[in-house]
Amino acid sequence: MFKKEVPKIQPTNLSQQAISTVIASEIEITGDIKGTNTIRIDGKVTGNITIDSGIILGENAYVDGSLNSKTIIIYGTLKGNLTCDELQLRSTGKVEGDLNVKSLEVEIGGKYNGKVNMGANHKIIESNLEKV
Repeated sequence: MFKKEVPKIQPTNLSQQAISTVIASEIEITGDIKGTNTIRIDGKVTGNITIDSGIILGENAYVDGSLNSKTIIIYGTLKGNLTCDELQLRSTGKVEGDLNVKSLEVEIGGKYNGKVNMGANHKIIESNLEKV
């Protein structure tokens, strides 16, 4: 009779938002990345990535480290844990690590190996960078 109403998360379409940074397929970065606006990664990153608005891993992307953002879309490969409000694991996406998410969408063919923690009991770490 008195059910606790859970707020629904509206799916985010990062492709409609401006992508401020692109790491191209021939680029390799070692070190942590922090920022506020959406980033698309098509290359290789060894390090943790914390972006306030969104992270997109392209099909050729390979990240060895953790991801932390509001929205994450994975077409490529992640070897590490992730924390986000909304995760979209596409058909070509692969994750080897634990998922801490509020909302999870996995397309047929998408693969992950690890634990899944769904709910509101996780905290998104903000980059603490000033927005310009």
